[in-house]
Amino acid sequence: MANMWEQAAAMAKQHEQAGGSWLKLANDGDTAVVVFLGEPFPREVVFADNKFIPYDEKLKAQGHKSSLRVALNVAVYPSREVKVMEQASTFFTNLLQVRAKYGLETWAFEVKRHGAAKDPKTTYSLLPEKQLTPEEVAAFQSLQQHDLSKLYAAEAASAASGTSPTGAANTKSNEPIDVRLAQSMATALKALPREAVDRFLERFGVQRIRDIPASKGELARAFVDSLVMEYSAESVADVDPFGP
Repeated sequence: MANMWEQAAAMAKQHEQAGGSWLKLANDGDTAVVVFLGEPFPREVVFADNKFIPYDEKLKAQGHKSSLRVALNVAVYPSREVKVMEQASTFFTNLLQVRAKYGLETWAFEVKRHGAAKDPKTTYSLLPEKQLTPEEVAAFQSLQQHDLSKLYAAEAASAASGTSPTGAANTKSNEPIDVRLAQSMATALKALPREAVDRFLERFGVQRIRDIPASKGELARAFVDSLVMEYSAESVADVDPFGP
C-alpha cells in the first residue's frame, strides 16, 4: 500500500511540473531527472517586482547591480518532454564542473531544490542519476529544443504590452496538430503492436492522432519515440485512429 501512495505522489508531482515550457521545482525537496540539451542562454538581469528583468543602461544608471541567469533546454527523463530550466550562476558553475567530469550528453542528472517557495536562499543540487545508452543519447539529442532567444523575446514583449506571457500558448492549445507531424507519428505507430497504440491514445486522451492539440505535439512525438524504442516492430497494429 505504501508503494502505491509513493507512486501516486510521484505522478502528481510530474503532472504539476508538466504545464508550460518551464521546468517547475517550486517547493523544498522537489526533484526532476533531466538530460541537458543544446547550448546555454545567459542573461544579465535585475530582480525587481518579484521577477527578473533584463539589465540595461537605464537600470545601471539607477544604481542597480546585475546578476547572471542562465537558461538551458532540458529533457525530462524518461518522458523526453523538453522544458526550459533557468538557474543562477552558482548552479551553472556546478554544471560546468559536472560537464567537465561526466559530459552532459551521456547522462541523466537529478536536479533537486533546497529551499521553500520564494526563499531567496534556495539552492539546487546536481547529481548524476543514470548513464544513457547510445540509443537513448541519440533519441534525446534529436528532440526539438525551445528557441531560448525567441522565448525570452516573447516574454519581454508580453510584459511590455501587459498581456499574459501564456497567451500565445493558450492560442496554440486550441489549434490542431500539424498534419505532417501527425502523419509521421501515425507511420511510426502503425509498425507497433496494438497495445502501444492504445497506450498512446490513453496517454493523450484522444481517439485519433489528429485530435491531439498543437500544444502537445512535441510531447506526443517524444512519447512515440519512446514507444518505438520499447517495442519491436514485428507486430503491425491494425487501427482506425489514423483515418481522416
